[in-house]
Amino acid sequence: MEKCDISSGSVVLSGRQTFIVLQNKSGSLAGCPLVYEGEPVHRADVVLEWHELVDAGLSRLDVRCRSIPCQRSVLSVRVIGRVAPETLARVAVRAEREQVQRNVETQARKGTCQSGLRLRQKPVRAVWLEGGMMMSRREAALRAG
Repeated sequence: MEKCDISSGSVVLSGRQTFIVLQNKSGSLAGCPLVYEGEPVHRADVVLEWHELVDAGLSRLDVRCRSIPCQRSVLSVRVIGRVAPETLARVAVRAEREQVQRNVETQARKGTCQSGLRLRQKPVRAVWLEGGMMMSRREAALRAG
């Protein structure tokens, strides 16, 4: 397949990441990445059946589609195959739903939800996992020092 054959439903490889193309416009495409079983499950993940993966030209069967659209240049991708229109429709619906949820969360974080009330009164502290434990920056600094 050629780069000019890239359209909605194409399965493409960009670097080491495989995508299902949602849109192809003016030299760039919007696509949802495929993730493997080792990745943590995300609310935007769409489970793909084995026959959908085989039809798409993929050899691994432990794959889910993470319906969070990313943008890539058409020049940096290689076409692998295509998914069925039904599969593309499932991914597109889930991507739209995820975008709506992210917009609501962003508005809530800014404190501009529809009712005009601020949902969270206390500031959120940044935490991350280190050695299997959640630590704040202060705890990490005390441990390091």
